[in-house]
Amino acid sequence: MLTEIQCNKAPASPDITSFSYIKPIINPPDTFQVAYDLNFSGNLIAHITFQDSAVWRIQVLTQSPITYGFVNPTNDSMVYITSPDTVGLRGNVQYSFIANNVNNDQYKNLYFVQFTKLPLDYHSYPNRY
Repeated sequence: MLTEIQCNKAPASPDITSFSYIKPIINPPDTFQVAYDLNFSGNLIAHITFQDSAVWRIQVLTQSPITYGFVNPTNDSMVYITSPDTVGLRGNVQYSFIANNVNNDQYKNLYFVQFTKLPLDYHSYPNRY
């Protein structure tokens, strides 16, 4: 099982906060990472609630054939992330970010995804969910 200590071993700067996908992430900082434990197969789901509506850059940091995306809470459809990708996400809405690990035998490590809040106007950004 992924521990908090393992989550802090991020591949990027040690100044960036890393969270485990296991516990809900509420009001994360403007730049953060989510670590998924690929020792488990199937859908690994991180529940993230942002404080404010904003535009976010989402970038997968780990090389892997994992399918990554989130559930659009408006219509329950899956939005796949083509890394890096930029999307507008609403504040005070819980999003389910899913790493689909169907290759459990080959990939036994941590899978990192970085989120960076961008200084773009959410209301005029076209890709809002």
